[in-house]
Amino acid sequence: MSKRQFLAALIGLVTAAACARLGLWQIDRLHQRQLVNDLKVARLVAPPTLPFGLLAGTRMWRRITVSGTFEFDHQFVLTGQSHDGAPGVYVITPFTPDEAAEPILVNRGWVYSADAQTVELRKVDEAPHQTINGYVDEFVVRGDGPVRSTSTPYAWRRLDASEIFAAFPAGIAPFYLVAQADSGAPPKPGAPVRLPLPSLDEGPHRGYAIQWFAFALIALGGAGVIIWRDRRAPPAGNPGVSPRVHIM
Repeated sequence: MSKRQFLAALIGLVTAAACARLGLWQIDRLHQRQLVNDLKVARLVAPPTLPFGLLAGTRMWRRITVSGTFEFDHQFVLTGQSHDGAPGVYVITPFTPDEAAEPILVNRGWVYSADAQTVELRKVDEAPHQTINGYVDEFVVRGDGPVRSTSTPYAWRRLDASEIFAAFPAGIAPFYLVAQADSGAPPKPGAPVRLPLPSLDEGPHRGYAIQWFAFALIALGGAGVIIWRDRRAPPAGNPGVSPRVHIM
């Protein structure tokens, strides 16, 4: 094997191995996503519960049905949210259950905002007392960048746990509720658009895995073509045709 052929084989094998490894990594991520989806389904179909006593990590996506009163004076918005391609915000409102329990933050849904930050909150208020059906989501433990907008006091960029607890020193539940479309009385015109159930899609991992495995095959095929052509080519200085001998 010539030096050129050896290098072609080495580069092809190394590239194919790297691409195959990335493909396997995407397959592993796909399996993880499928397990998460299975967990979502199991919790979403379970009977509604009040998860105040559940440990963190065990209450995510659990369904809740709870009656109580919204505290519109302390609501705020989560910026940079879109709906059907339109910019907007999520409206986050404290909700005090009728039963003896600490207040819960409720994501009441999406409203339009041209800059995806500012909105007249009083225009999106609903009936104060309602029975809310929804599912549990949890606060972000850590994140990058500032949490709250410097230009709009009621605008938050993410639901950061430490900032939430600091903003509600009297106490707030360590999770929040995402209200669903069947919650209580029909919302008045202009009220927030309720959010759908958590996504159960598998993401792009299957497609990415196929691409990486295809790249691995291309790398091996390219190396094989180079080696095959080199072996078929005549040696340097030898055109492969015997010269004619003229006899005088």
